[in-house]
Amino acid sequence: MNGVQNLSMSRREFLGTGAGALVLGFTLPACSRRAELSAEGGAMNAFISIAGDGRVTIRTPFIEMGQGTYTSIPMLFAEEMDIDMDSVRVEQAPHGPNYKVLFNDTMRFTGGSLSVRSGFERFRQVGATVRAMLMEAAATHWRVPVSELSTEPGYVVHARKDRRLPYGKLAALARTLEPPANVRLKNPGDFRLLGTSVPRTDAAEKSDGRAQFGIDFQRDGLLTAVVRQSPVFFAELKNVDKDAALQMPGVEAVEPVPNGIAAVADNYWHAKRAVDALSPEFDAGPHPEFSSDDYLERLRSRVDEKGIVAEEEGDVEIAFASAAKTVEAEYHTPFLAHATMEPMNCAALVKDGRCTVWAPNQGVDFVAGAAAQVTGLPLDAIDVRTPYLGGGFGRRFIPDYAIQAVTLANALQGRPIKVVWPREEDTQHDWYRPMTAAKYRAGLDDGGMLVALRVTTVGDGPNRRHAPQPMADTDLDESVVEGLLDQPYEIPNRRLEYVFEYAPPPIGYWRSVGNSHNAFFKESFIDEIAHATGQDPVEFRRRLLEKRPRVRKVLDTVAAMASWRATPWYGRDGRKRAMGVALHPAYDSIAAQVAEVSLDDAGRTQVHRVWCVVDCGFAVNPLNVTMQAESAIAYGLSAALMEQVRMEKGRAVNGNFDDYPILTAQRMPEVEVEIVNSGEKIGGIGELCTPPIAPAICNALHTLTGQRIRSLPVDSHRLS
Repeated sequence: MNGVQNLSMSRREFLGTGAGALVLGFTLPACSRRAELSAEGGAMNAFISIAGDGRVTIRTPFIEMGQGTYTSIPMLFAEEMDIDMDSVRVEQAPHGPNYKVLFNDTMRFTGGSLSVRSGFERFRQVGATVRAMLMEAAATHWRVPVSELSTEPGYVVHARKDRRLPYGKLAALARTLEPPANVRLKNPGDFRLLGTSVPRTDAAEKSDGRAQFGIDFQRDGLLTAVVRQSPVFFAELKNVDKDAALQMPGVEAVEPVPNGIAAVADNYWHAKRAVDALSPEFDAGPHPEFSSDDYLERLRSRVDEKGIVAEEEGDVEIAFASAAKTVEAEYHTPFLAHATMEPMNCAALVKDGRCTVWAPNQGVDFVAGAAAQVTGLPLDAIDVRTPYLGGGFGRRFIPDYAIQAVTLANALQGRPIKVVWPREEDTQHDWYRPMTAAKYRAGLDDGGMLVALRVTTVGDGPNRRHAPQPMADTDLDESVVEGLLDQPYEIPNRRLEYVFEYAPPPIGYWRSVGNSHNAFFKESFIDEIAHATGQDPVEFRRRLLEKRPRVRKVLDTVAAMASWRATPWYGRDGRKRAMGVALHPAYDSIAAQVAEVSLDDAGRTQVHRVWCVVDCGFAVNPLNVTMQAESAIAYGLSAALMEQVRMEKGRAVNGNFDDYPILTAQRMPEVEVEIVNSGEKIGGIGELCTPPIAPAICNALHTLTGQRIRSLPVDSHRLS
C-alpha cells in the first residue's frame, strides 16, 4: 500500500477520424498553430474531429462520474464552434502529456470542482478556432472574403449569395489551413447554448441501461477476482492455505495482491466463495491498537495548544483582553467513508508487451503510472480506458484497486481479469475523510459584534499523506484548514492555527475535503455567537458582510426564498419546526442554505425542506448546476445525519450498509435551488453545496430544541 501513496498528488497541486476529416489538436492555454499534428506533435491537450458527414467528436480530459462534465465541457466547444449538441459525440481522452490541462498544464485529474472553471475560456477558444478555420475554408472554396461569411449550427453561410456549406464538406480543406493565432470569443450576451439548461448527454443511456460502468465490463475469456484484504490497516500477508479454494468449481488461481489475497475464477460468485474459504494470516500491522475513540481524545486534548499559524490579521491577544464578552466552543467530526454506489473495481489485460486497463478513476495518469510500475512496461505500452463511474467523491484518486487488477493480470498474462471488491472490502479499506477537532474562541464588543476570533484545528490531512514531497510536522497541511481561510466575514483581529496529530488509518480526499468539516465548525460557531448575543442569525451574518455585497446577496436571496424565521413554529402536522442557516464560499463560488427541521416521535431529526442559493459566477448549464446542488446536499445530509466510521484494534468496524447507513429516499427533503449569476469569474459547483448542509441542520435543531450539536453525526445525539 505504501506504493499507492507515491502515485497520488497533493490537493494544492491538483487545486479517431476517417479520410477527409478535420482533426484539431490544441495546446492550452494557447491554440496549436497546426491543423494536423503527428503523434509527437507537442503538448496537445484535447482534440476535436469533424467527420465527413458532419459528426463532431470531442475528446475530453475530464471524466464523467455523474457531475455532468460530458455535457458542460462539450457545451463550451459547441458554443463557439456553432454546432448543436445533438451532433456531438464525447470520448474520454487517453492518458499522456497531451491532455494535462490543470496547473500550468502539468496535471490532469477530475476533482476539486475544477473541470468547467478551468476550461471555460480555453475550451471555448478551441471551438472558436475550429469555426474560424471552417469559415476560411469556405471563403477559399467560394473565393469570397471571410468577412462576408457567418455560421449557423453545423454550416458556414454566405448570406449575400444565399448559399451554405455543411462543416463536414469543409473539413478536408480546413485541415490544410493554418489555425489563426488569435480568435475572438463571443460576448455572454450572444451565447446560444451557454447559460441554457441543456439535457445531459449521458441521460438516455443511463436511464435505459445501455451505459457501461466499470463493474459492467465483459470480454471473452474474462476472469473475475475477489479480494480479501488485511483487516488491520497496512498489515502484511504472512500465510495462506490455497488448497481448498483451488479445488472449488470455476477457480483458476489464488494470488497475492497488494494488501491481501485474491481468488480468481470464471465468475464473481465462484471467486467470492473461494476467497471466503481462505483463511489468510496477516501480521499485526503498525498500529494494531488504534481506535477512533482514543484518537478523538488525543485530538481534543490538543485544542488549547499553540499551533502553526495558517492565517493572522490584527492583534488577537489585545482584542481579547479588551472584549466585553467572550464565547468559545469545541467541535469534532468523525472518520467518513466515500460509500460510492459502485464499489471499487477494475479490469486489466497484460498481453504481448502491452497492458490495457479498464478503470473507473479520477486520474487516468495515476492509473497509467501505477500500471507501468507493476508491469515494468513503458507508458506508451499502457492503455487506460475510463468507463462511467458509479460515484467518485475523491475515492478514485487513489488507484489501489487498479494496482490489484494489474498485478493479477501481470501474473496471469493473456487473460483479462476484473477485480471486484465486495461492499465490506470497500467500506473497510477506504481512504477515509480524517477525523478532525477544533476549538473556536470569539471576543465581542459592547454591541455584540465580533472583534476577535481564534481558531485551533487539530488533525491530519490527505495532503500530508499523498503529496509528492514529504511534509514535516511543522508544515501547514492546507487540506485540513481548507474552507477556514479567506472567509468573507469581517473580523478585524483573527488568528487561525493548525496542530498536526497523525492519523494512522488510510485517509484521503472526500467530497469538498477540508470545507466539509470547517464549514460545520465555522457556521455552527457563528450561529452560537448570534444566539449568545440575542441576534437573529441571518442579520448577524449580514452585519459581518457589509463590505462583501456579492456574498451578502446570496445570503439575502436564500433568506427571502425560505421566508426566513428565526423562531420555531408549528406545522400543519402539529409538530414544532425551526429553520437554520449556513453560508460558505468555496471553489470560487458561494453557497447559502436554509434547512427546515422537526423531530419525529422517537426524537429523530426530520429535514423537511432545504433552500439553496448558489453563485458560481455564471451557470454554464443551469439544469446541471441545480442537479449538482441537489446531489451535494444529499451527500452532505447523509454524512451529517448518520455516517461515521468506527475503528477499533487497528481496523474499521463498519462493513455494509446495515452498519454504515446512508441517506434513504424517505429522509431526503424537498430541495429548492436558485442561481445567482453575478458575472464574476466562473466558480466550481460539484462540491460547493456539501459543506453548508450540516451546520444549517444543526443550527435549526438548536433553535428547535435549545440543544447545541457540536459533533456529528446528528443521529448519535438524543434530542427532545
